Amino acid sequence: MYKRIGIVLVLLAATLVAAAKQPRIKTVVKTWNMPSYSAVADTIPFADTLMLNYHDVDIQERYSLSNAINGNVLVSPIESRVVQHRLQTIDDPFAWSLQPYVVTPQQQRFFNTTTPYSSIAYKKGFVTGHEENDLSFLFTGNLGRKTNLGLDLEYLNSVGHYANTSGKLFRGSVWGSYTGEHYSMHGAFSWSDLSSFDNGGLQNVEDLRSSLRAEDLPVRLNAMVGYRYLSGYLHNQYAITKEREYHDSIEVIEDGRRVKRDTIKVEYIPLITFSHIFETNNSHRRYVEQTADQGFYDHIYYDSLASNDYTDVLTIRNTVAVTFCEAYNRKLKFGATVFAMNECQRHLYDSVPYDSIYDYRWTNNTYIGGSIHKHSGANVHYTVEGQVCLVGYKIGEFDVHGKLETQFTVGGYPLRVGARAYAKSVKPSPYLQRFRSNHVEWDNTFGFTYRFLGGATVSYGYQWLKPSVNFSFENQTNPIYVSATDWKPRQYEGSVQIITADIGLDLTTPWVNLENRVVIQHSTNDAVLPVPLAILQHRLYYHGTWFRALDAQMGVDVRFFTRYHAPVLCPATSMFATQQDTYVGNYPWMNVYANFFVRSIRLRFFFQYQHLNHLFMKSNIDYLSMPGYPTNPDIFRAGLAWHFYN
Repeated sequence: MYKRIGIVLVLLAATLVAAAKQPRIKTVVKTWNMPSYSAVADTIPFADTLMLNYHDVDIQERYSLSNAINGNVLVSPIESRVVQHRLQTIDDPFAWSLQPYVVTPQQQRFFNTTTPYSSIAYKKGFVTGHEENDLSFLFTGNLGRKTNLGLDLEYLNSVGHYANTSGKLFRGSVWGSYTGEHYSMHGAFSWSDLSSFDNGGLQNVEDLRSSLRAEDLPVRLNAMVGYRYLSGYLHNQYAITKEREYHDSIEVIEDGRRVKRDTIKVEYIPLITFSHIFETNNSHRRYVEQTADQGFYDHIYYDSLASNDYTDVLTIRNTVAVTFCEAYNRKLKFGATVFAMNECQRHLYDSVPYDSIYDYRWTNNTYIGGSIHKHSGANVHYTVEGQVCLVGYKIGEFDVHGKLETQFTVGGYPLRVGARAYAKSVKPSPYLQRFRSNHVEWDNTFGFTYRFLGGATVSYGYQWLKPSVNFSFENQTNPIYVSATDWKPRQYEGSVQIITADIGLDLTTPWVNLENRVVIQHSTNDAVLPVPLAILQHRLYYHGTWFRALDAQMGVDVRFFTRYHAPVLCPATSMFATQQDTYVGNYPWMNVYANFFVRSIRLRFFFQYQHLNHLFMKSNIDYLSMPGYPTNPDIFRAGLAWHFYN
């Protein structure tokens, strides 16, 4: 028996020694998404393992520089204070404030890795009885050189500091891709399941000066919003290619040493591609009140005891496209795409099921469109794409947008210049025309809204000083907004202009770094589209390497926005509404933090004290996100992320 055990141990030791002698494969992670109906893949940076500012990678922080929320910093209806950052790509106006928490097919990341990659991260806010938990997991790996599979999960749970502001989110996605010389396939399924309680704001903001704990402050409402988003995506593509030989070198193992050998490889250059894209998504929202008459709303239409409202939008799209790749056009060196898309949508018109009859209605829309693009070459890249609806409820709707990027070397450092523009007309959603709920209902005959934007970006990557300017001008004609007087949408008959300048100036030294960002905005109509004049963020931090093994970043950041008529939230619709009675702003938020990265084991961790200035500014009660909704008091947070490449 012992002899057999000894033989097994010897064989195991020999196996381990042999495995240790095997050369390690270099890890290369490539990632991209498919943001366009023309199905042109867009490479995106793999930023998951970056150490700098790791404490600021929460969903709300990634969404925009400054946001209006109900006080819960993890899960809350959200609207960016920067107009150009607001997402409205889901065809459901009741989901626009919840869209940052979902992953649409155009945002889905696809991977290709030489070795399996996985990561697990956990962040926590340490306040007794008001914990904040953020747990995420990612795994992706290749089955051979061409096939990749992956899974991404995230769970958020935040109790909230004030009564009736807790929130939960569970979202994830599974994906797979095959990228061959002729045929390629991308498929993904994603889901988001969110619940968010809302308290309607404090009954009296002056209570913040009292000795009451935050959770004991009287509030105006006890309601809950549940939201579920499901999405499926399948893109098939076949390419007609030509072969091109090129010289390369490969590493081989000879006598236990790595030796480079010259070789001839063949690459396949696509000339024409034929694509089919299938996409479906379901946006389902529910609003619940255990007690309907809480004095928050002016009307109760259907049930005086409780509220249980539903909205539901199902969308099915099929797109066929033909792309003439850049290599096909040898003289002009650009690619072109033509495509046709059919869209079927089902809306639940009457969201109040008190008569046990659901009124589902279908609409059908057919679009045609095309694009020209240039992605190869070192200096100039551009994309121009447009589509128009020819048949259906949205007939006459169009969208033309484009961007141009170029780069020069000035003084030995890169100067990047870009331009972007779009012109679009949008047919209002059926939900903006007709809606029924227990507290809010309307019947409208809104016409098209029109938007035009032009902008330019300039940035210079100097060694110590990195300035950047992003300027845009937007004109909105006949915009639709929600008024806080009755929580109903209205259409403004006229035009509103928004001028935005996003200015950055980063100072980098071997020890100390100063990052400055200022967004200046001006709206010509404060009653329709209110915005703060200025939004500021400043980071001052030390960044260095200790013992050649530990990267460290320690610093402070300050955020601020000027006083303006901030929007208020209608819990019954999750839509933000304009008001002209209360100003919010002119209050700084200060955070101190420390980020670390252990190189040998690929471990990131951080410590952060949020809203530090609340400790010595408790008499100042201006830390409101919206009228009646204060942001969190001071809180200590910590988190870690561990990355594995084998």
